Amino acid sequence: MSRPAVCVVVPVYRAEATLDRCVASILRQRVTGGVCCVLVDDGSPDASGALCDAWAARDPRVQVIHKEDGGVSSARNAGLAAADADYIVFLDSDDALRPGALQAALEVQQADPDAFVLWHYTDDEADPAPVTAAASPRPQSALARLYLDCLIAMPWNKLYRAELAKSLRFDTRFTLGEDLQYVLDYLALLGQTVPGFHYTVLDSALTFYDCSRTGTLSTRYHGDYCDIWPQHFTKLNIACTTAACPAADIIPLHRAQLRVYAEGAADILNRDPLPKPQRRRKAAAALAHPWLRGLLTQMKTERSVSPYYLPCLWRSLPLLRMAAGNDAARAKLDWLTYYLYLGRRCRE
Repeated sequence: MSRPAVCVVVPVYRAEATLDRCVASILRQRVTGGVCCVLVDDGSPDASGALCDAWAARDPRVQVIHKEDGGVSSARNAGLAAADADYIVFLDSDDALRPGALQAALEVQQADPDAFVLWHYTDDEADPAPVTAAASPRPQSALARLYLDCLIAMPWNKLYRAELAKSLRFDTRFTLGEDLQYVLDYLALLGQTVPGFHYTVLDSALTFYDCSRTGTLSTRYHGDYCDIWPQHFTKLNIACTTAACPAADIIPLHRAQLRVYAEGAADILNRDPLPKPQRRRKAAAALAHPWLRGLLTQMKTERSVSPYYLPCLWRSLPLLRMAAGNDAARAKLDWLTYYLYLGRRCRE
């Protein structure tokens, strides 16, 4: 029997409340060529592993892998190794695919063989908007804009060519942002192997993203946050330079990176478990990071303004705390940067 057209890889951990919804959304997909699913139980301490086995017992399209808890990247890597299909899609166990999602993505891919197919997500489980194969092409130089539009950083809104995706792995050394690293590695591989590579973005939202989740990586405190993000952003900026992204997209990209980093530095002051004096020293060290100093220099060259610019430039922890926690303070710091330092504004 020929292999399916699409394999959906789902890392599973503490997902007993949402796993049935997730798997049902996959198996309901009507896909030309067929669909299969790899559920990777990452040592989940709840009933998730038993639920995975129950799905496999009911439907031969479901394969289950049980492994020790190694984190989401380790789970995705195990799923990648086991996936056997023409294309691979990732899905988190608390999310779901909308009806018709995979067929729409496949139709776009088949109509545009050189494309990397991406799609939007919805946070409305009952979203009434129809799923269609309507899509628009984007050049390689759109990379920065696609990142700003929340289409690049995550792994689960993309249709991956299996032979390329399986040759890569998620980096288990990172506790956050590893998704972006994997996507950037995949883009580099596409550029090497597909001469006409470009993006095609579906107009429809194909994935339901459950924003009600709590306790996820996005909400936990990470003590190494300000060490990790410079590595991710350095790689992203190199990719954007290689893709010849226009200044109109690079300028807001750098502003977004400054915001992410500065708010992470401010979070050290608010949530790091170290005693207060050590927290302050750790936050001050983050503001002295060579990557940040280079970003500030680049933003000055770009004549770009951000409310986080002066707090980071002056390495002022009180101003940093103000900027991260108060809308009115951010507005004042934005204008202060204009008047005292840059001399004119560069708006998004």
